[in-house]
Amino acid sequence: MQLFGTSKLIATVALTAGAAALSVLGAAPAGASPTGLVPASVRAAAPVDGRVVSNLPLTIRSAATTNSTALGSYAPGTIVHLTCKKNGQVVDGNPRWYKLSDRTGWLAARYVLNLGTVPWC
Repeated sequence: MQLFGTSKLIATVALTAGAAALSVLGAAPAGASPTGLVPASVRAAAPVDGRVVSNLPLTIRSAATTNSTALGSYAPGTIVHLTCKKNGQVVDGNPRWYKLSDRTGWLAARYVLNLGTVPWC
């Protein structure tokens, strides 16, 4: 009977020590995802800045087409934050559109100078 109690105590101490070691090493509980442990393919990319280079205010669209709903606009020279790019309606010879990262909407790439590499959506 004493042996069973001792084994249970040893197992409890071992589990407690293991949990303490994991917390010191920065391991997270099941279901948690510290940034350093999430594969790059799963992590959201950091926004890329762009500058509006149109002569007039640039319309923010709900989809990658000029026929979609206007959601607002940016003045020339405004720095915008871009999440990704995709092909949409061709605007002045350019089929690319940028998805905004800090609000809903798309901008025609023809009128945005990207200041870094914008990934594909």
